[in-house]
Amino acid sequence: MIVNKYKAFRSRYVVQKRRPEEYLFNKYYAHLIDPFFTKLAYDLNLKPNTVTVFSGILGICSGIAFIFGYYILGGILLQLHHLVDGADGNLARLTNQCSDFGAKLDSYTDQLVRVIVLVGIIFAANAPIWVDLLLILTFLLDILVVHQFVLPFMRKNGIVRSAWKQWFLNRGVIPAFDIFTIYFIISVFAVIQRIDILIYVLIVLKNIDWMYRVWECVKTTILLKRKAI
Repeated sequence: MIVNKYKAFRSRYVVQKRRPEEYLFNKYYAHLIDPFFTKLAYDLNLKPNTVTVFSGILGICSGIAFIFGYYILGGILLQLHHLVDGADGNLARLTNQCSDFGAKLDSYTDQLVRVIVLVGIIFAANAPIWVDLLLILTFLLDILVVHQFVLPFMRKNGIVRSAWKQWFLNRGVIPAFDIFTIYFIISVFAVIQRIDILIYVLIVLKNIDWMYRVWECVKTTILLKRKAI
């Protein structure tokens, strides 16, 4: 009965599915909770862009909290940012207020939050300068490689997935070390107050993530060449 009531509630405030597959922490965590934030925003008669700005403020405050050593607060604010960030899109589709400006505002706000949270993590970790530079380089490489190589390659050639990855995709889950997973991991390490370890975890996992995506492209290229022979 509870499950059916929740499904009816969710269908009322999430009127359009985002995409066939979704990231793990979105599918089984954030998108199960953000309909409640969507309802709150709807009942308060808020505009989607207002919710976007509020989400951005939460994320920025999270980064600032990390800078000043309030790790648990920073972790909580980061999760609230993630949840409210899902509500603005729901609200826009629910009230038929989707717009190019809203999409750009959401994108730029997300990017700003990511930068400030990253800066906050660097301050909080108090790691050697080479570690800070490696973390920054890791995220820059990820953006550069994915957007300049991986995504254009996939649009042109498709991609041959490994069996384990296809298993997840068949179940509607995108197996990747995405920003939502990063936020969750940051919050966990913030709550246990081990930001000093977190910075190394992010470096290792994020490098594995983009390197594996490059490997998928290389493997696809090899298989395509073999078929052409």
